[in-house]
Amino acid sequence: MKLVLINPPTSFDHLYGNWNLSALDTYCPPLGLLYIAGYVREHGYEIHVVDVPALGLSLQNTIDYVLSLKPDLVGLTAMTTNILNANAIAEGLKGNGFTANVVIGGPHFTATSVETLQRFPSIDYGVLGEGEITFLELIQKISNNIDVKDIQGLAWRQDDGSITVNSPRPMIHDLNILPFPAWDLLPNFPNAYPHNALETKRLPAASIITSRGCPHKCTFCDRAVYGSVVRHHSAEYTLEMIRHLKSNYGIKDLMIVDDNFLLDKKKLFYICDKIIEENMDLKWYCLSHVKFMTEDRLRKIKEAGCWIMEVGIESGCERILRLLRRTTPKSQIADAIKRAKKNGIKIKGNFIFGLPTETKESLEETIQFATSIDISLFQQSFLTIWPGCELSENADQ
Repeated sequence: MKLVLINPPTSFDHLYGNWNLSALDTYCPPLGLLYIAGYVREHGYEIHVVDVPALGLSLQNTIDYVLSLKPDLVGLTAMTTNILNANAIAEGLKGNGFTANVVIGGPHFTATSVETLQRFPSIDYGVLGEGEITFLELIQKISNNIDVKDIQGLAWRQDDGSITVNSPRPMIHDLNILPFPAWDLLPNFPNAYPHNALETKRLPAASIITSRGCPHKCTFCDRAVYGSVVRHHSAEYTLEMIRHLKSNYGIKDLMIVDDNFLLDKKKLFYICDKIIEENMDLKWYCLSHVKFMTEDRLRKIKEAGCWIMEVGIESGCERILRLLRRTTPKSQIADAIKRAKKNGIKIKGNFIFGLPTETKESLEETIQFATSIDISLFQQSFLTIWPGCELSENADQ
């Protein structure tokens, strides 16, 4: 059975118009898709990954290329920003004589499973949440003509057109059962993946994720795919992944894209100590919550090569922070950033404009706060209410 997994493009011009600066940003490989590819390949299936943005393909060229591979099943991943392009690829395949199944997964589908299958009849199945085990079970049952009604974490269209959503699949507790992401299935990795010069010291660079899940309850965030319980690759698994990237691809710079890499202190210190002991000579970037930016953690990561951290600050207005369930007061945010700077680590602060109950005065307060705390990079976005986040439940207000 030959499988093709597709990462559709996002039209940033459509999203941002004259504000489109996406060409200057970092573009990371689709790690979720690569984990699935690695896991399914380990179970004996032939698999191809088509990362459309990296290949620079048009939608029609994508459809033609996928058809030329003659797959027995196609899988698509999609966020809300590229769900329409995912559907266009599915429609194009079916409209050009592709009679096999098309499966979708990712954040948008997980948040809107029934609506997505109703709107997009060219998609046959959808995988909810973490995809590795569900997708493997689906292709095993399809290839053996076995009913899919008992597959946890699956939504599907019955012959009469009605949509069935099966029971949810428990999260993967032991992430070490997963093989490394299948970077080797990407054409021209890592060179096809540009990195923002403000966030990268040296090339070649790559991104990794060492945990899944976020314990925080921010109202603007959808946690449906990886959940609220944090699960980790072990420290040794993580180190082996880093060694693999260094030895096979010459990686010199890492973006560690966990929601909070500083959360597990024991794991963090073990990884940092090994990076130092083995003289890996890496520069790296990570994300953290200010709560975990303690003096000892900051000292340790700096010694191991971390030079910049991304921190979600969101607003400089205490009232709005409370509404967002951001429980850390501004004074603690400012103290954490001061500690990071003292230890030689730059801070990229993320802010959201247009939050619920936002006023001109609260925006001014945010700007004044942002300019007072000595962050190195200021990233501002406008509030987007994503399907699945708590704000979407009363978005009409």
